[in-house]
Amino acid sequence: MFERFTEGSRAVVAAARELAVELGSRDITVGHLLYGCAKGQEATAGEPLNDCGITAASIRALLPRGVEQQEGQADPEALRAIGIDYEGVRAAVEETFGSGALDAAPDRRVRTGGRRAPRFTPEAKRSLELALQVARELHHDRMAPGHLLLGLLRLDYELASRVLEQSGTTVAELSATVLAGMSTSARPTAR
Repeated sequence: MFERFTEGSRAVVAAARELAVELGSRDITVGHLLYGCAKGQEATAGEPLNDCGITAASIRALLPRGVEQQEGQADPEALRAIGIDYEGVRAAVEETFGSGALDAAPDRRVRTGGRRAPRFTPEAKRSLELALQVARELHHDRMAPGHLLLGLLRLDYELASRVLEQSGTTVAELSATVLAGMSTSARPTAR
């Protein structure tokens, strides 16, 4: 499927992957893809989102950090379960050694096992399939960022709905704007 992506669409996926890694996520989610669309500055996805007040920064603020505990990081709930008062220990250490004494710098050592590259969640995969479907319906051989955004909008994902609601726009309005942008910009190699 990725061979059909335009350079702009590949940039969307690359931005989504970079954000997933930055946030410590094991997967590329629909939210990461939406972020990638908003980060772009082209007419079929980035501009319509930004014109509605939906920015990469506003989407990023809504995305959670990875749920897995980072190596060496304490889990207050697990410690409490075995009778250790994490906050009490933290307060005592900071009183003795200063504020932030337990805040470790990120581990920059190369790990032999390495961490696998994030994979697409089932919902993100479904949005890519819907994007391909949109491209086919429009008789386009290549998938532009606008196709990716329309696929995300067709998915009816909670985060996308919340972002649109906060911006005061609807799926129908944004879809119409994206389609209009796709018809006025250079079409991605029509059949």
